[in-house]
Amino acid sequence: MFTLKYFDKNKENLFSLSIKEVRQKQMMYLSNITAFFYILYIGIDFLILPTTQLYYAITLHSLITFFLILSSLSFLSNKLNHLAKYIIILPVLTAATGSFMLTKIGIFYYIDEIYVIVVWVFTLIGFKFLESLIINNVIVISHISLILFFKTLTYEATVVHMFILCASFTMSLVGGYIMEFYARSNFENQLNILDMQEELKKQANHDYLTNLYNRRYFNEIAQNLIKIENRENKPLSIIMIDIDNFKYINDTYGHTIGDDVIKLLAFLLKKHTRDSDITARYGGEEFVILLPSTNQNGAIKIAEHIRTTVENQNISINTDKYINFTISLGVSSLNHKNELISEILNRADKALYSAKENGKNKTEVSY
Repeated sequence: MFTLKYFDKNKENLFSLSIKEVRQKQMMYLSNITAFFYILYIGIDFLILPTTQLYYAITLHSLITFFLILSSLSFLSNKLNHLAKYIIILPVLTAATGSFMLTKIGIFYYIDEIYVIVVWVFTLIGFKFLESLIINNVIVISHISLILFFKTLTYEATVVHMFILCASFTMSLVGGYIMEFYARSNFENQLNILDMQEELKKQANHDYLTNLYNRRYFNEIAQNLIKIENRENKPLSIIMIDIDNFKYINDTYGHTIGDDVIKLLAFLLKKHTRDSDITARYGGEEFVILLPSTNQNGAIKIAEHIRTTVENQNISINTDKYINFTISLGVSSLNHKNELISEILNRADKALYSAKENGKNKTEVSY
């Protein structure tokens, strides 16, 4: 069940923005159409009203027409947005005019206008439901109060008028509620679609086990970062990482423990790198870190810090047994402009191979 106002202010503001353009156009067109009909009203006033009543009718209907045109100007430019407030007072002003014509002057053929205004506010002009409800409550309560106070209508006419007024209010209320309900329902569906698209995008760019970036996305953003660092004459380095003896861990303790080792390493890599660094699972037990604005010496320090941190970690096998694991790392840095990401990765991979060949649990550098 959708509420007619979200408790989350950000969500409510987002909903308002999502319908703003459509409802602005709706308000603009209807304001102009209504202004046109009130101009016709003024013409009818000249034809059917006696001279004693003409002054009041022309003055009030001209005032309404003026405010309608003034409020519609707010949609032409952002500089005129402050004029939009007049459209809020228009229904009340219009209803007050009809009530005045009916109770004070006794012009009964304007009584139907009240019914039209109630429908206009709830279903046509484009206010949100709660705004419409407040405006129409003010209109109906004040109008009924005036009718009962001045006793302009006979008892029978008052009963019929109240019945039609309540009927128009109720039907318009239901119509306005349904319109708002489906507007918010459509908004919810759009949010769900956006969430699904965002989730699919995340799944396409992230590794399912570690939630780190995957190889494809890493290569895509790494090349862009290299271009930026080259343009700004900044250093850039890459660290390739491989879990030592990972096949032995899988074969001895099972793939579940192997997955735990991979997830723990991913957690440590994220924890001990900066937000600006790009960390990815490059495949299997292999990981890669791209370090923007970091020279080779800085990359070596980071690599050694990660290596010693991992060395001191352990994984629980059961309640009383733990295992340790180590990693080997290869470091390479951007040597010259126009160097491709594949070239830097190849050198880092060679350094990683040297670390493996030289006893593992080491950091090697490709110069």
